[in-house]
Amino acid sequence: MRNQYMAQVLVHNKVVTEDQVKAHWGEITESMDIGQVLVKAGILQQTMYAKVLAFVQNLEAKHAAANAAAQPAQAAPAAPAPKPAPAAAPAPKPAPVEAKPAVAEPVDDEPALQIEGNNIYGESSSSNMVVEKVSGLETTSISTIALAEELGEDSAEEGEQELPRQFALSSGEGTAVEAPQTLLPIMSLKKMIAFARQYGATDIYLYSNRQVVMRQSGALFPATEQVVDKTRISELLAEASEGFADDYQVVAGRNFSKTIALSGVGRARISVTWNGVVPSVSIRVIPTEAAALDSLNLPPFCTQFADLNSGLVLVAGPSASGRTTTVNAFAETIAANRPCYIQTIERPIERILQAGSGALVQKEVGLHVRTGLDGIALAMRDGADVICFDHLENVDELNLLLQAANSGALVFAVTRGNNIHALLSRLLVSVPESGRSSLASSLADQLKGVIVQHLVPVVDNQGLVLAAEAVRVTPTIAGMIRKGDLSQLNAAISSQRDQGITLDDSLQKCVEAGYIDGVEAWKRANDIRRFAAYHPAGGEA
Repeated sequence: MRNQYMAQVLVHNKVVTEDQVKAHWGEITESMDIGQVLVKAGILQQTMYAKVLAFVQNLEAKHAAANAAAQPAQAAPAAPAPKPAPAAAPAPKPAPVEAKPAVAEPVDDEPALQIEGNNIYGESSSSNMVVEKVSGLETTSISTIALAEELGEDSAEEGEQELPRQFALSSGEGTAVEAPQTLLPIMSLKKMIAFARQYGATDIYLYSNRQVVMRQSGALFPATEQVVDKTRISELLAEASEGFADDYQVVAGRNFSKTIALSGVGRARISVTWNGVVPSVSIRVIPTEAAALDSLNLPPFCTQFADLNSGLVLVAGPSASGRTTTVNAFAETIAANRPCYIQTIERPIERILQAGSGALVQKEVGLHVRTGLDGIALAMRDGADVICFDHLENVDELNLLLQAANSGALVFAVTRGNNIHALLSRLLVSVPESGRSSLASSLADQLKGVIVQHLVPVVDNQGLVLAAEAVRVTPTIAGMIRKGDLSQLNAAISSQRDQGITLDDSLQKCVEAGYIDGVEAWKRANDIRRFAAYHPAGGEA
């Protein structure tokens, strides 16, 4: 358990992040614990590792002594079991216990911290830990984090259980739940999702002692007159947990974002953020039907990306801009029009896709593959013709996706960025200068197209329309990328006519077509001077 203890101390005291621990967890060996792995990776300082190691060794020694002392008691004959007492109300949660220096009081008087939670495999774990002070850390305690437990000798023959035991995904099909005419906080989560679907709401927000709020056409509105209290939110979370594919158990204080599938209302993505023991919940309602590629209002030339045999296509934009929907539309269009093998790697899987005439496999990070890198590598080994990656988080994933494209796969990857210039600039500077030339060369060779999309409210709250900056990479643009000089990129995009469009041109078309107000274009434009006539009265330039 040393690696578990050490990882928990490091993460809870913010010495390293949980993602950093997860990324290097597989490098642990018998001769190298997680701390030494992080030191070797340049993430953890040797001096801090020494302090944490001493703390963990002290913990191990005390627990070993406690277990040895408990042996005689365990050997004694068991007393008759007392008669069960009547059920009582749950005891109130004890107040947090502050850490105390180890030298201040005897060990028996030191506060204990109960650890309960789930690891990434959906298994529960609990342990009593003694809290001590470690010099150099603001606080020293153990908190539950999502990590695999170390395997004993008995389980070694079965191999490492890197993933949950349950892999099946549910589409949420079943007898449709009837949406209520008036929504009440006491209604089930299924009723709330059905209500949202009926009225075209994309998001549901649940906050303690506030009304249930929904998002429709980009704007928020109260869906109930009454407020929802903390207890009711906890009950709704319990209902949501029935829809997790990996039997994940909600733990107070642990933030998470997962997809749920509830019979009769389809699939949704739920994100929970805790303020102490009070949860704040946001639910993204996932469309039940596929969006046709030609219905997304993308520039016409973008549909040609589905005809490519290899290369990389990036789909970017701000959060909630429909990037995943676009990549899914490409996947289903390709599957419907040519026999091929498609693999998706998602965080998490949202909608269950239709395979058409091809073979389509969807894999979720944390459920079917341990990391995004593992998912890409597995897709390459399986010989996938098309790889859809949602979403790009680091340069290692980008390099492996470029390698997949170079090997003959067609790759679609979701990433972040508000315009093409900013996106490509960020990618190029994401590596040290010594490796920038190599990355630029690979991007220039394999990048075939870029789409940066924004969802803009339609006039009179009639929905959302997509405004996109997009380009098909030409030899001229590839040359700019290879040189690392993007100063003329926007001019090159504008000059491509039917193979490129800037965001400002797309916004202008939406305004002229009457889809959006000019002020919405002004808010999002790269060059706000172009839309100065729509500047809101009294606003700041």
